[in-house]
Amino acid sequence: MRPLITLITDFGLREYFVGAMKGAILSVNPDTDIVDVTHDVRSHDIPEAAFTLRCAYSFFPPRTIHVVVVDPGVGSARRALIVSAAGHYFVGPDNGVFSLIYQSETVERVISITAEHYFRRPVSDTFHGRDIFGPVAAWIGSGIEIGKFGEAISDYVKLTIPKLVRDAAGVVRGVVLHIDRFGNLITSISAAELAGIGKARKFSVAGKEIHRIVRSYSDGLPAEPFALVGSAGFFEIAAQQSSAATLLQAQQGNEVLVYLE
Repeated sequence: MRPLITLITDFGLREYFVGAMKGAILSVNPDTDIVDVTHDVRSHDIPEAAFTLRCAYSFFPPRTIHVVVVDPGVGSARRALIVSAAGHYFVGPDNGVFSLIYQSETVERVISITAEHYFRRPVSDTFHGRDIFGPVAAWIGSGIEIGKFGEAISDYVKLTIPKLVRDAAGVVRGVVLHIDRFGNLITSISAAELAGIGKARKFSVAGKEIHRIVRSYSDGLPAEPFALVGSAGFFEIAAQQSSAATLLQAQQGNEVLVYLE
């Protein structure tokens, strides 16, 4: 099986960055297959990159190497990581971008990358995607065991992502994890987790209540926000052919309340 590397970045497609990073990968191993998940993560938005990775990685074959470069701390003392979990490898900065992997999967090892002979030379202080993460991913794909890249660590950075908690009043609390290009509010509340607690009766986001819970987008009413389980398994607040984020004046990070039957 040819090595497979996926890319998630905030580089966009206007600049040379994506092409140069792919060139660095192919210079190490020309037999690598590269899949662009997205290069349109909002600039410096680590939580959005973490969410995108969480939704995409499991659809790829085992031993896929997922490179995530949303790295506002590039050139600083932040570490570079390889994470081994769920039969996959994850390569990127130690800034919390793998937090949803840490939360949802059993982590086998996290390696702090220090073996500089696997880097492209010279290493730019502003482009570790090309000079560190891309080449390291390519070497992993070539069969280098991840322990060769550095020492295992346990103090890696994790974003604060609240677990589902049912309070004394019987209300489950979560947050808006992500707002997609359609204005849908993807919450941190997974259908599987909520099923273990109870059945939703209504939602509240940004102080506004949503009483309608539907099966698909087509079951909603125009300009009336509703809740449903999206393709990633999380509850979403959406509105038919309009933006729920605009209608509710909601933002990423807003608290989401679920009232149970």
